[in-house]
Amino acid sequence: MNGGERAVERDLGREPGHAIGRRIGPGWALLLFLAALLPRVGVALQYGAAHPFAEDPTIDEASYDAWGARIAEGEWLGDEVFFQEPLYPYTLGVVYAVFGHDRRAARLLQCGLGALTAVLVAVLGARTFGRAAGILAGAIAALYRPGWLFPSLLLKPSLFLPILAMIALVLLASRQGRARTAFALGVLAGLGALLRGNVLLLLPCFVLWPLARAMAVRAPIRGALLRAALVLAGALLVLLPVAARNHYVGGIFALTTSGAGTNVYGGNNAANPHGIATELDWVRGIPEHEAGDWRREAERRLGRALDPGEVSSYWLSQVLDSIQREPLLHLSILARKLRLTLGAYEVPDNHHLEWDARYLPLLRLPVGGFGVWGMLGLAGALLFALLRGRGAGVDRAAALELLALAALYVATIVLTVTSMRIRLALVPLLLPFAGFWLHTGWRLRRSPRGRARLASALAGSLALAALIVHTPVFGPEARAGDLDERDFNLAAAYLGRGDIAGARRLARALDERYGGRSSRVLTLLSGCDFEEARALAARGQETDAAALADGAWARIAPLLELEELPVRERFRANVMAARIAIARRHWQAAAVTLRRALTFDPEDPALRIGLARTDFALARRALRDDDAAEDERAAARERVGAALAELEAVTAADDCPPERAVEARLLAAEFQLDPLLGNWTAAQNHLRAALRIDERNRAARGLLATALWRSGTGASAPERAEAEAILMQLLAEEESAELRELYEAVRK
Repeated sequence: MNGGERAVERDLGREPGHAIGRRIGPGWALLLFLAALLPRVGVALQYGAAHPFAEDPTIDEASYDAWGARIAEGEWLGDEVFFQEPLYPYTLGVVYAVFGHDRRAARLLQCGLGALTAVLVAVLGARTFGRAAGILAGAIAALYRPGWLFPSLLLKPSLFLPILAMIALVLLASRQGRARTAFALGVLAGLGALLRGNVLLLLPCFVLWPLARAMAVRAPIRGALLRAALVLAGALLVLLPVAARNHYVGGIFALTTSGAGTNVYGGNNAANPHGIATELDWVRGIPEHEAGDWRREAERRLGRALDPGEVSSYWLSQVLDSIQREPLLHLSILARKLRLTLGAYEVPDNHHLEWDARYLPLLRLPVGGFGVWGMLGLAGALLFALLRGRGAGVDRAAALELLALAALYVATIVLTVTSMRIRLALVPLLLPFAGFWLHTGWRLRRSPRGRARLASALAGSLALAALIVHTPVFGPEARAGDLDERDFNLAAAYLGRGDIAGARRLARALDERYGGRSSRVLTLLSGCDFEEARALAARGQETDAAALADGAWARIAPLLELEELPVRERFRANVMAARIAIARRHWQAAAVTLRRALTFDPEDPALRIGLARTDFALARRALRDDDAAEDERAAARERVGAALAELEAVTAADDCPPERAVEARLLAAEFQLDPLLGNWTAAQNHLRAALRIDERNRAARGLLATALWRSGTGASAPERAEAEAILMQLLAEEESAELRELYEAVRK
C-alpha cells in the first residue's frame, strides 16, 4: 500500500481491509431482488393487460419502439445524426432481434433490471453506511412506487438506473487506486452518456475526481493523473465510435447527439418558467418531428440552411444571450427547477404516475414515492452534515463522495429539464442516506449517551427535509391540468385507433372543463365528427355523413381566424380543416388550409401529397369547364404540372417514409390515368415504382392492371396478358365486383 492509500485509510478512520460488515450477503441480495422483482412484474402484467398504451406506445416510447424494431430488422447504422441518445433503442433492438417484436419480453427484462438496481442500492448503502443501513436502502428501492411503473415503459430509466448505481459503486471503489477500476468508471460513464445527455456534463467531473481526491488527502498527484487518464480513455472508448458514426452519416462532429442545445433551451427559456418538459410554440412533442421543427425554426430566424450541429449551437447561444439580458429571470427558473427536482410532486412528461395508476391497481398501494423516501434521503444527507460524518458504520469519505455525486446530478437536471423520469435516477444516490437516517433512528433507543442531541438532529433533519420536499410549486389547478393532458393524449390515441366513441367521451369532458375555450380540444372534437362522417360514408349513409362533415367544418372554421392562436395549434387546426375540406370536396378551402399548414412544416409529405391532390382537383374543374377562359385553362395545366412535380419531389426526398412514397406514386398514377391526361405509360411507371417499395400493395396492382388494359386496348397482347394475370391474382385474394368487371373486360 502506498502513502496515498494509507492517507485515505487514515482519513476514513479505519484500517485497510475493513470490508466485513459492508456487504449485504447473497441471502439478503436474493431477498431484495425478489422483493423488488415481484411488484414490478405484477405492474408490468397489469400494464400489458389493461393500460390503453400497452400495445400502442406514444411519444418517446413510440419512437424508441419503432427505432428498436428497425434495428432488429437490420438497420444498425441509420442515416442521420442521432437526435436522441442511442443506447436504449439499440438495446431494445437486440431484445427484439432475440425475442421478436415482443414488448412484453422487453418489459419483463426491464423488471429484472429494476430489481438489480434495488440490490445495487443496498450494496451502495452498505459500502457507505454499513450493512443494516444498506439493507434498509435496498428495501426502500424495492418499494419505491415510481420504480414499479418504469419497467413497464419503453423508456431509458430502466437501463440508466442500474448503470448510474454501478457508476456510484465503481466511483467509490476507485478510491483504492486500481487502474482497472478507473478505466471501468470511464466506460460506465460513457455508457451513461449514451442514455442521458446530462451525464456528458458529469464526464469532466469523473475525469478530475482522482485529482480532487488526491489533493484532499495530500496523496501523490502522479498516480492520480494516471487514473484520470484511464477514466478519460474508458469514456472515449465508448463515445468515439458513436462520434465517428455521426460524422460518417451527417458530416459533423457530435459526441453523442445533436440535441444538446435544444435540450438546454427547452428547460431555460422565458416561455417555460418552471423548466419542465413542455411543447414550445414551434415544436410538436413527437420525436419524429422534433429535430425538423427545431431546425426549421432556427433556419427561419437566421434565414439560411443549418446542419444539426449548427442548430444545436444556435439554440444554446439563444440561452446564453438570454441569460446575459435577464439573469434574474434565469435564476428564478433554476430555483423553480431545483424545487421541483427536490419536491414531492412527480412532474410528468410522457407519463403521469397518478393517471397511470387508474389502470394499474398495484400502483395504488401506499408504498410511497419521493414525497416519503426522497424526503428521508434528504433528511439522511442533512443528518450526515449535522453529525459531521460521525456515526457507527459511516464511511465518511465515501458518504461525502456519494453526496457530491448526487449534488452534481441534481445540478445537471437543473441546467436542463426536470421531470419524474429524469429525477428518478437521483433516487438510487439518495436512498443510502435514507437507510442511514432510519438506521440512526433505530439505534437511538440503544444510545443512552447523547440521546437528546441525536434525537434533535434526527427531528431537525426530517423537519427541514419535509419543508424542502412538501412545499408545493404547482397549485391544484396546474396539477389537474397535467391529468387533463394525459386524457387529451388518450383521446387523440383513441381517435387514431378508430375508437370514435372513446375519443368523443374524453374530448367532451375536457371541453366542458375548459368551457369550450380550448382550441386543441375543439380541433379534437372536429376530428371526432370528421372520422364519424367517414365511417357513415363508408356504410353508404351519405346524407348523415355530409351533415356531420359540415358540423365538423363549422366547429373548426372559427379557430382558423383567431389571431391569438398559438402557431402549433394553428397548424393542427389547419391540418384538420384541410382533411375536412377534402372530404367535402371543397377544394379551394382545402388548398388554403394546406398552404397555411405547410408554412409550419413545408417538408411534411402528407401535407404535400394532400396539396397535390387538391391542386389537381381544382385544375380538373377548370379544364372541364367549357366556359373557362383560355388563360384559366393555361393556369390549370400549369397547376397539373406543379402537382405532378410536387409528388415527384416527395418521393425523391431522402427522408420520405416508404408508405408516403407509395401514396405519392399511387396519386401520380391516378392523375395520369385521368382522361384529361390519359398517359398510360407514365401511370405504369409510377405504379411499378410503388410496387418496388411494396410489392403486395393491392391498390397499386389494381391500378397497374387498369393502366395496362387502357394502354393495351386494340393492340398490345403482352400488356393485356399481364393485366389479366394481375387481376386473376387479386380476385383469388379477395373477390370484388369492380375487379371482376375489369377482368371480364380485359378477357374480351
